[in-house]
Amino acid sequence: MLMSHDSATGYISEKTFLWQLSKTQNGDFTAQLNCGVRAFDLRPLCNADGVYMHHGIQPIKYRIEDVVKDIITWAGEHPREFISLVNSHYSPNTDDCKGKVWQTMATLNLMPSIGSDGSCDRLKGLTTNQAMKMTALTGGGHVFVLEGEGMCVDANYDASLTCYRENGDCLKGSPGSEDINKELFLYINETASRKPKTNLTTIQAHWQYDSTSVEKMLKAGSNILNDTKLSGINKKLIGIIPQLEYINLLEVDNACLDGVELAESLKARRENLGQGQAGSTTTSDST
Repeated sequence: MLMSHDSATGYISEKTFLWQLSKTQNGDFTAQLNCGVRAFDLRPLCNADGVYMHHGIQPIKYRIEDVVKDIITWAGEHPREFISLVNSHYSPNTDDCKGKVWQTMATLNLMPSIGSDGSCDRLKGLTTNQAMKMTALTGGGHVFVLEGEGMCVDANYDASLTCYRENGDCLKGSPGSEDINKELFLYINETASRKPKTNLTTIQAHWQYDSTSVEKMLKAGSNILNDTKLSGINKKLIGIIPQLEYINLLEVDNACLDGVELAESLKARRENLGQGQAGSTTTSDST
């Protein structure tokens, strides 16, 4: 399943201060769905005005209720599609904030988030057919909700996979780019070689950024979207998807860059493996 990393950053304007280091996506949730995204990395922000979203210290002034309504509308227009909402990085990380998010989802008639009761047991042996039934919406379509990183999803985060290094950067043709890109794709292949257990797993097929790499990126006049494009990650991913052994959530930046082709490659792989049938489990491969 194609997942957009920090999905809500698609709502950040390029007029926003330092958007270059916070905007990982282009387009709102409807646009991302049209680009092939089927899983959303939701990071809720609770304040006195309601429940919004964020990327680190950057607030995103769109209500979760409104953007999820857009997802539900799209799902109704595409009733055979399976969409996942993955909640994590609550701000603040309190029971009160989590409760407000879950209540918002309940008000929209979505399923209770797996993991919201402190257990991920409902994922054990869950078949695709069962998941489709439990996520069916009254207006058509399917939306699966679960607690992500730190609960029911293994993030497989590797902070060392930065685009900018002492020996160069990830951009094609730059010094060191070949070795830097090899490191990322070695991580992708190694992560995909490990069979998921109970939790779903994420393959973070995107660059990581620390303070040093952010400084170098800004000095180079670049941004996260541009780094994704000029390093060619998404395009290269299309070709290697068929050889990856296990995929639950394939997380990318700039998902609308080659997103349709990525989604088609994932779909073809799933069909070749016979996944999506009643007996296949959500943790064994692509859902």
